[in-house]
Amino acid sequence: MHRLFALLAFTLTPLVVMASSWSVLSPDGNLRFEVKNSAPQGLQYRVLLMDETVVGWSALGMIRSDWDKDAPEAKILTDFSSGLSLQEETARSGSDRYTLVTGKQRDNQVTWNELWLEFKNTDGHPIRLEARAYDTGAAFRYVFPDTDPVFQTIEEELTGFNMGTEGKVWLQPYQFSTYWTPAYENFFKNGIQAGTSVDPDEGVGWAFPALFHIGDTWILLHESGLDANYHGTHLQPEVNQGVYTIAPPDQEDGIGVGINQASSTLPWSLPWRFFVISKYLGEIVASNRVFDLAAPQAVADTSWIRPGPSSWSWWSDHDSSQNMKALKHFIDFAKDMDWPYSLIDANWDRISETSMEELVDYAESKGVDLLFWYNSGGINSAVTEGPRNRLSDVDTRRAEFKKISDLGVKGVKIDFFQSDKQFMIQQYLGILEDAATYQLVVNFHGCTIPRGWERTYPNLVTSEAVRGAETYSFGANYAEFAPWHNTILPFTRNVIGSMDYTPVTWTERQNRPRFTSDVHEIALATLFESGIQHYADSVEAYQRLPKIYKQFLTQAPTIWDETRYLAGYPGKDVVLARRHGKRWFISGINGEATDKSFELDLAFIGKPARKATLLYDGDTNQPFASKTIDLNANTTLPVQLKPYGGFVLWID
Repeated sequence: MHRLFALLAFTLTPLVVMASSWSVLSPDGNLRFEVKNSAPQGLQYRVLLMDETVVGWSALGMIRSDWDKDAPEAKILTDFSSGLSLQEETARSGSDRYTLVTGKQRDNQVTWNELWLEFKNTDGHPIRLEARAYDTGAAFRYVFPDTDPVFQTIEEELTGFNMGTEGKVWLQPYQFSTYWTPAYENFFKNGIQAGTSVDPDEGVGWAFPALFHIGDTWILLHESGLDANYHGTHLQPEVNQGVYTIAPPDQEDGIGVGINQASSTLPWSLPWRFFVISKYLGEIVASNRVFDLAAPQAVADTSWIRPGPSSWSWWSDHDSSQNMKALKHFIDFAKDMDWPYSLIDANWDRISETSMEELVDYAESKGVDLLFWYNSGGINSAVTEGPRNRLSDVDTRRAEFKKISDLGVKGVKIDFFQSDKQFMIQQYLGILEDAATYQLVVNFHGCTIPRGWERTYPNLVTSEAVRGAETYSFGANYAEFAPWHNTILPFTRNVIGSMDYTPVTWTERQNRPRFTSDVHEIALATLFESGIQHYADSVEAYQRLPKIYKQFLTQAPTIWDETRYLAGYPGKDVVLARRHGKRWFISGINGEATDKSFELDLAFIGKPARKATLLYDGDTNQPFASKTIDLNANTTLPVQLKPYGGFVLWID
């Protein structure tokens, strides 16, 4: 891992300044982040791209309370929304280089210009707005720079995002608090009118990330840099005249445990809110802005972190994780496929007191590493699946991690968090830190959305936070919605981090007909990015595949040096090219019930001439079709897609 970071301050105004408007330009001069301070509106911002407003004037500000932990009832409210006077203005430029262990682009370099505006409110308390302008977007956060041992609480955040009502938006309703949720597992709304409020029967807010198409501009809205001093946020259910506003976690999340406000001593830096903005949809897909804004890598040695595919028994047989014979069958299959992992899912501890030891010994004899499922609770979850009550207490968690690491377990899948409250964010980060100490990779399930933690803790190799293939088992309408839903995810959820969708499933579940084609399902192996890709169908289903398909699944990488958008529109279709070393995997799916064709310009693969394998939907007698194609640097390749179909072009 290498990293270069530089900041250059080139303007400093140390005294009270009478100006009431400020701006910062992106390095290429095309994007501008503007701030103004006026009565009665208070502090506001907007974003312009090539002098065109893409995010309209929007509110900034906080209401904070100061309180003594020994007397929490004696709160003093502090208003940082109006009556602010500028104390200091600083302009900076910055750059950063870093390497990710997993993801859609390993090596990253980013530059920006930055504006710091420090204000005091009418009570003399300071707040600093830090705003960044990138060539492809903007970001901002609040900082309370004072040093104070007294706890402060955010009573209300006034931040708004004025996206207007003229465009389209893809985003998902924030789930109700139930036995199983919230877990960011709703369907995305498919290009609804921007400014639409949530149907109260569908959710209690809008979840991040949100993708907007306004005029000819694409905008992805999300947050990053979330640490133990804050909670995760989402968007309020009511959208007034196109203005989305910040919402804290619902108080009922996590079965009501904990409070839905964030508290900290000072100084206190809050999370970044950011926009990826471009006229070109491909820059949204390829963006790593969520990692650009995350804390730097906190794990010195990452040589033990091994991405790769995994076999997984639960999807095809929910009782298999309590069956030693079935689990060994999937370990054998991982060996046959040359996959590094097999995942042992919920309730494995019910087999016997020594089931982990027996499975690890068996897997070691086959050259396969094991991942084991754990319940995150208990205080935050009523779900009884086990093992549980081993991870929420710090000492118990560390003892468990040490024990399983010493046994040779390589990672954990941790499920049912069901809350974005501050205490649960602290638990997430504590798990990642402790898992890194004992060299365990982590897969979060039933969890919050990624916010850049994969950079800070690269042992976080994937997270769920998606309505994925497991829903074929219990979602009455999932098979019907999956074709278009799958085409939205590369533009939204998978942009912000690895996604444990558990793909490549074509066996029909619960006697429900499947709409996606066989090769649509195969294409998800490389269309969807996940540091560990859990292949979900049965051993027998995979064994029936033609040899070339099994070879593809054996060799498909799970980490990428480069990702390119080639074609598509969310909710309709998508074609992506991903590179690992010199090898390219181009995957495409059709989310609609019509035949489609694409002319793929493959000049980017470069010289010399190369051969490729095309996997595509055949006829009823041969659904898994394939052929070999000769390519050269100037090839434009026509590709046909059947209704709800897919393809993979595999270039060695």
